[in-house]
Parts: sequence; structure tokens; C-alpha cells
Amino acid sequence: MTPTPAPADVFLPATRVMFVLAHQDDELACAGLVRRAPPDSRFLWVTNGDGLAPAAGMGLGKYAEARRLETTAAMSIAGVPSDRLRFLGHSEVLIYRSLVRHAREPGAAHEVQRMIRDIAAQVGSEVRAYRPDVVFTLAWQGGHPEHDLVHCMARAAVADRKDVRLFELPEYELAYTVPLRFPPWRRDPVHRIRLTADELLAKRRMFESYPTQAEGLRMFRRLMTGYQALNVLRGRPAGWEEYASTEEFGPVPRDRDYGKSPHWLDLLDYVGDDYEGIPIRFSTMVGPLATVIVGG
Repeated sequence: MTPTPAPADVFLPATRVMFVLAHQDDELACAGLVRRAPPDSRFLWVTNGDGLAPAAGMGLGKYAEARRLETTAAMSIAGVPSDRLRFLGHSEVLIYRSLVRHAREPGAAHEVQRMIRDIAAQVGSEVRAYRPDVVFTLAWQGGHPEHDLVHCMARAAVADRKDVRLFELPEYELAYTVPLRFPPWRRDPVHRIRLTADELLAKRRMFESYPTQAEGLRMFRRLMTGYQALNVLRGRPAGWEEYASTEEFGPVPRDRDYGKSPHWLDLLDYVGDDYEGIPIRFSTMVGPLATVIVGG
């Protein structure tokens, strides 16, 4: 995998750019891209972020509202006003519960599929209303089930628009062992940008805008710092800021088979992810719903 510079026209003022994300805080991984996006770009979050409310000891609604306010503050730091932000507000808890129902209750599969189709239809409506030239969404990685489902929703939203370029943004996979980068075995093209000092400062401040996610973000910073330790052996700069100053994205291939696991092996997808002790699986949960969304 040899990264190449980002296409310059993506950042031109006349380009209509839209980001389709799953959770409030997904934008942190691509904060540099957010800063460079044209001034009229639009940003859409599909879920309401309530999945971690029980761990935080907060009610679902109160926690979701806190996440929305944090995102609004973070995006303000990036120079994006609130009138360019859209939150669909779908409950993460309900989505996870529905994934388990799809696997455990065959008679309820049609209900779960209808719910997912309805969410995908909302995403499609938002995308069509804005008429973007470029769409950024989360990478198809097998790292988080909602990331993958939202990816499929964005893919379906532009399926009949051959003039729209769809790019994917890596978050993490294999239990966070590949954070914010595509894995070295990726065969599809990868574009890379290098953040300026001002962009990196804004990114750091955006990270600090999420008190509800403080512990998780600290873990991410430790992972990135540890990952960079390998560069010391190569005589290269290391540390969190060095890692965070580079961002990647890549074009989504139109012939991707969404019925197959991103890792071709069920046990390597959503490692450690569960709902009330029931592991999340691609084969019985995400895969069938991905096929429902994109067809095939």
C-alpha cells in the first residue's frame, strides 16, 4: 500500500462535500479533513451516541444530549457552524438490541430489516437533499458494527449517482490494533494528508471538547503513541502529535461485496464488541443487514 496525495479538487470552494458519520466524535479522526472541507459542506450523524450511557451512570436521553452538545462545540472549533450539522438521533442501544434480535429471533428478522431500511432511507433523503459531489463516510472495516452499517447507508445513498465520489475514513479494527489508519494489506488506493500546525492545534482542542469520552480518547492517544514507538526504531519522529498529524482516506470500490466479512473471517470482526454479553457477529447480524441496505 503506497499512499498518494489527496485529490486537490475535493477541497475547492465550489465542491459540495458531505460527511456521513455514525457517532458523535467520529469526526475527530478526520478533523484535518473537516477543517479543509469547503465552507458549505454538510455533516450528518446517524446515531445519538447513547450506547455508553449506562457505563457513565446517565440516562440515555441526557447522555445523548451531552454528546450532541460536545459535537457541536467540537465542530465550532473546526470552524463549522451548527446550521451545517444534522443529527438523526437513532439510539445505539436500540440498534445493538436489534442486531441481537436479528440473530436470535428469526421471526423478528423482518422487523429489524425494516428498521434498518428506514434509517437508510433517512440517510438517502439527507444526501439527495444536499446533492453532494463528494461524500466521506466511515470505512468498511469490521471494527464497529454501526460504522459498517452507516458506510452501507452512504453507499446506497449514492448508488445511482455515478458522478458522486465516495470516500471512506478509517477508524479502527482488530480490537483497536489498527487505529485511524488503513491496514497494510489494503489493496485499494489510499490518499494521505499532512496537517498544518494550526490544523493539529484545532484537532487537539476538538479532542478536549468531549468530557463524556475522555477515558476512551485517552486510550486512543496511548494506542497511537505506542504505535508510533515503532518509528523510533526507524529513526523517525514519534508520539501522539506525530501520529495525529497524518490522516488517510480512500475511494470506496463500487464492486465491493458487502455480503462478505471485511476480514473474511467472522471472529476477526467486532473483536470484543457485545450487547449484554452476546458477541456481535458479522455473519448473523451485520452482514445480512448490509446486504439488505446495498442489495446483492
